[in-house]
Amino acid sequence: MADVNKDRFNERLDALKQKGNPNKRVQKRVRDDGLVVDVVKTDLKKRGLLPIKSFLIAAVLFVSFKGFVLAELGEPEYMTRIDGLKKGGAVEVSAAFLLDADPATRAVAGVIGKVLR
Repeated sequence: MADVNKDRFNERLDALKQKGNPNKRVQKRVRDDGLVVDVVKTDLKKRGLLPIKSFLIAAVLFVSFKGFVLAELGEPEYMTRIDGLKKGGAVEVSAAFLLDADPATRAVAGVIGKVLR
């Protein structure tokens, strides 16, 4: 028959080994009863290196920036500048591809244009 106290002791030892691992991140949390406990955070390699929320926020900000510039310059001037970038080198062509007016940019520019004028 297994000793319950020995099993609990081994569980606590395993938890201490896990918290003592330098590859793990440990954060302190306050439970509902007021007790402060250590919570081991998952490793970034297991969780994934690319945070999806950050990329979505960056994409929304980028489209908003493009929409603001399109609303400020007007579509003919904006497209003239994009065409000028398309005639440049590899960096300029890739920038022109990213900055080209898409439907989302035009929608944002329509909303921002109403606010600006």
